[in-house]
Amino acid sequence: LDGLTQVPNRMAYDLRLVEEYKRFQRFNQATVIIAWDIDHFKKINDAYGHRAGDKVLRIVADSLASRIRGTDFLARYGGEEFVMILTGTSPQDALRVAEGIREAIGQLGFHFRGAPVGITLSGGISAFREGDTPEDVFDRADKALYKAKGDGRNRCYLA
Repeated sequence: LDGLTQVPNRMAYDLRLVEEYKRFQRFNQATVIIAWDIDHFKKINDAYGHRAGDKVLRIVADSLASRIRGTDFLARYGGEEFVMILTGTSPQDALRVAEGIREAIGQLGFHFRGAPVGITLSGGISAFREGDTPEDVFDRADKALYKAKGDGRNRCYLA
């Protein structure tokens, strides 16, 4: 577990990704990765301090975890990045889920020492495909994430 957010950490994600990839190869069940990044996180740390940034990370992790099914998986990938694995989910359904999550987090109404702190997320989504390696599917999600950030943030793109 990640010590700060209490969600699984990067190593747990790496292990789970391999398991889900093997399951995908055997059963060909739709499986999707969503890569998330908190928009302008450095500005939150710079403006309000690292304690506020830590609180934002915990709130985002709790919010992400509360919005997925028990069969899905969430991990803190590193820094202000999180990753989800959604099994039995089509890319279009994953996009709808991601948009709902993004909108909910944008409405959290987080305050630190009485000051409102806006929180938004960008997301990149990619489905497992025949012939993929686990790294391929993550790389596509990561590229979609960076396109979302480059196009103005606070949006989700499907690779």
